[in-house]
Amino acid sequence: MASGTAAKESASNKGARRRIRLFLIVVCCFTCWATLTLWKQGDSVDQKQAELTELQDRLTELKGTNEQYKAEVTRLHDSEYIEQKVRKDYGMIRPGDTIFGR
Repeated sequence: MASGTAAKESASNKGARRRIRLFLIVVCCFTCWATLTLWKQGDSVDQKQAELTELQDRLTELKGTNEQYKAEVTRLHDSEYIEQKVRKDYGMIRPGDTIFGR
């Protein structure tokens, strides 16, 4: 009888060990999956942060350009500025002006 009881305990110990081993394998797989997922998300966040910084720099640059254009529009309401710009850009002169070599 003692050998029958020992055999049952041995079989139940093997089953318990298998369940524990299976549980540990599942926990290890889950841990690996979670670690990889977090790592990928961290890389994605870093990439998006770099993109955000680049876009903010571009926005600052475009705001400066926009301000220059607004100033240009304001100056275009001045007839003296228009005359100066036409003379410079298109080489136009007034009647009676003397042209010197460029």
